[in-house]
Amino acid sequence: MQRTSSWHLAVVLAVAWTVAVALSLGWNIHLMYGHVVKQAYGMANAAIDKDMAYRQLVAGAGGIYVPVEGGVEPNPYLSHVPHRDIETPDGRRLTLVNSSYFTRLVHDIEAEGGGLRGTVTSLQPLRPANSPDSWHRDAMLAFHAGADEVSEVVRVNNQAQFRLMRPRHAQESCFACHPRGEIGPGDVLGGLSVAVPLQPLRERLFGQLATLAGGHAGLWLIGLFGIRIGHRRIARQEQFLAYNAHHDSLTGLPNRNYLVGYLPLQMEEASSRDHHLALMLFDLDRFKNVNDSLGHSVGDALLQEIARRLNRQARDGDRVCRLGGDEFIVVLNRLGPDSEQAFMRARSIAERFHEQLGQPYQVLGYELHVTPSIGIAVFPEQGDTLEDLLRHADVAMYKAKSEGRNNIAFFMPGMQAAVDQRLRLEKEMRAGLARGEFHLHYQPQYDTRERIVGFEALARWESPQLGSVSPMEFIPVAEESGLILALGEQLMAAAVKQARAWVDEGLFPDEGTLSVNVSAHQFHRQEFVNHIRGTLEQAGLPARCLDIELTESIVIDDVQGTIKKMEALRQYGVSFSIDDFGTGYSSLSYLKLLPVHNLKIDRSFVRDIDSDSNDAVIVETIIGMATHLGLEVIAEGVENLAHLDFLKAHGCRRYQGYYFSRPLPADEVTQLLRKQQADASSQSAV
Repeated sequence: MQRTSSWHLAVVLAVAWTVAVALSLGWNIHLMYGHVVKQAYGMANAAIDKDMAYRQLVAGAGGIYVPVEGGVEPNPYLSHVPHRDIETPDGRRLTLVNSSYFTRLVHDIEAEGGGLRGTVTSLQPLRPANSPDSWHRDAMLAFHAGADEVSEVVRVNNQAQFRLMRPRHAQESCFACHPRGEIGPGDVLGGLSVAVPLQPLRERLFGQLATLAGGHAGLWLIGLFGIRIGHRRIARQEQFLAYNAHHDSLTGLPNRNYLVGYLPLQMEEASSRDHHLALMLFDLDRFKNVNDSLGHSVGDALLQEIARRLNRQARDGDRVCRLGGDEFIVVLNRLGPDSEQAFMRARSIAERFHEQLGQPYQVLGYELHVTPSIGIAVFPEQGDTLEDLLRHADVAMYKAKSEGRNNIAFFMPGMQAAVDQRLRLEKEMRAGLARGEFHLHYQPQYDTRERIVGFEALARWESPQLGSVSPMEFIPVAEESGLILALGEQLMAAAVKQARAWVDEGLFPDEGTLSVNVSAHQFHRQEFVNHIRGTLEQAGLPARCLDIELTESIVIDDVQGTIKKMEALRQYGVSFSIDDFGTGYSSLSYLKLLPVHNLKIDRSFVRDIDSDSNDAVIVETIIGMATHLGLEVIAEGVENLAHLDFLKAHGCRRYQGYYFSRPLPADEVTQLLRKQQADASSQSAV
C-alpha cells in the first residue's frame, strides 16, 4: 500500500512537472512570437518615420527632379506645373516629382528587394493605384475618428504580415495636386502604411526556439531525474517506516502490528486446508530482576540472545514475534488436520523451546539463568479469531506461572474464570494499597527454653469486598503485577515502626531480630540498600534488630550482585536469613559465599520428620552443615512436640510454628512479650 502511494505521488509529480515545463515553453514561445510582432512594429514604425522625413524633405523643397528612366515617368498630376520636365546640358531628361510620388518610388524599390511594402493612399486618391483596400479604408475612418495610428497582424494571400498605418495631414503644398474641396490644411488627407512580412522574422526565430525547446527539454529531464531520486528516497523511507512499524527495533523480530496482519491470513489458510496452527506465548520468569539488578543494557542483550534462540529453534514456516517487554510469540503452522496429533506436536515443539530457553546465558560477562513460562492456544479448537487466540494463550501462560513458573500450559475453558479472578484481585489490591488495608501479623520465634527471641513479619489483607485473602493468593499477583514494590515498602516501614515501639517499651528481646521477607523485585532494585537504611534511620531502629529473609531463587539470579548488597547492609548491622532452605538451586555451591546469619529449614521438610526418614535425614544434614559453617538454624512449621524433640536432639536451637504460636496481630504479640517479661521478673525475684 505504501509503495503504491509513493509511486502514485511520483507519477502525479512527473505529470505536474511535465505540464509546468510545457506551459513554460508555450509561454516563452508566446512571448517570442510577441517579440516578433514588436520587432515588426519597430521596423514599420522606422519605415514610416523615414517616409515622413522624405515627404517633408521633398515637400519643403517644392519637389525634386529625378531622371526619367528606370520606370520613372512624368507625373501627369503635375502637368500644370511650369518646368515639370527639363533637360540638362548633357541631354539627360529630368522630371519634377512631389513628395507622394517620391515616397511611392521609394516603396517600389523596397518592395522589389522583398522587404517592407509601403503604401500611400487616401479615401479619394488621385491615382487609382493608390486606392485603399478594406483595411486601409477602416484605418482611415479610425483616423477621422481621432486615432493616431492603426496596427494589426493580417493575412494577405495566405501570408502573415504586420501592418502599421499613420495619417497624412494636408498642407498648403498638397493643394497643388489635390483639390481643396472640403479638406483644409491640417485635415486627414490620407495615410502612410507599411506592411512587414512576418515569415522571415519567424524563420529567424526558429533557431532561438530550438535553443529554448532544448533548454526546456533538459530542464524537464533534470526535473524527472530529481523526482525519480526523490521517489527512491521516499520509497526507502517508506520501507524503513514500514519495517519499523512491523518489527521490533531491539531484536529485529516481527512485532504485534505484524502479528495482527499475519495471523488472520495464516488462520484463513489453515481453515482452507483443514489444518491446525498454534500460538505459543512465552513470558520470561523473573526477567525484571535482571533489569533491576544489572541494568537495561544487560536485559536488552539477554532479550536479543533469546530472540536468536527462538529463531534457531523455530521450524521452517513458523513465525517468531516479540509482543513487547519479555513476551514473545511463536506461531506454529502446519500442525496437520488431526486435532490430537496437532496438540501433541505443539506440546513436543514447546518442550524443545522450553529446554533451549532454560539453558544458561552468557551475556556481557554475566552468566544468567532465566526460564520461560509458555502458554499455548490451538486453532481452531481453542479460539477461531485473532483476539481469542491471543487472549487464550495469555490465560494459559498465566496458568503456567501460577503453577510455579518454568512450565508449559495449554488453554482450558476454566482458565478464563481464574484469569478474571486474578484481574479482579489485582484491581482490589491497588485499591487496598491506597486505602491501607494491608497489615502485618507477627509469628514469634522461640529458643530451646521456649522464650521469644525474634519474630517474622507476615503480610495479611482484609478486603471489604473479598474478605480475608490468603497471602498464597495475593503475593503471586503482587509479584506479577509489580505491586509487590509498593506493598513491600509499605509493610517494611510498618514492621520497622512496630519494632521501634517494642524497643521503646523495653519489650524487644535482647539479641533478637525482626525478620521481614523481601521479594526479588524489591531486592534487585538498585536503590534497595539505600531504601533499607533510610527506613531504619527514619524509624530510629537499630540495624541489628532487622533480619532480611531472602529465598534461594533471589540469590541464584545474580550471585555477585546479591553478595554486594548483602555485604553493604551487613556492615551497616542488618542480618540475613535464607528462607525455605533446601528448596532452591545448588544450595551448597553458593552458601559459603554469602554473608548469611541464619538458615530457615522449610516447613515441607519439618512436617514429616517424625514419620519420613528421608525428611529426617535432610533436616539433620542441614543442621549439621549450618553448625559447621557457624550459622544459626531456624526450623519453620514446628507443629507438635515430636517435631520439637527431634530438632532439639539434633542441635536446632530456634523454632517457629503453630506448636508455639500462630501469627498474631501486633497488640497480641505485645501482650505475649509483656507476659514473658513479667514471668522473667518473677523468676528473678524468686
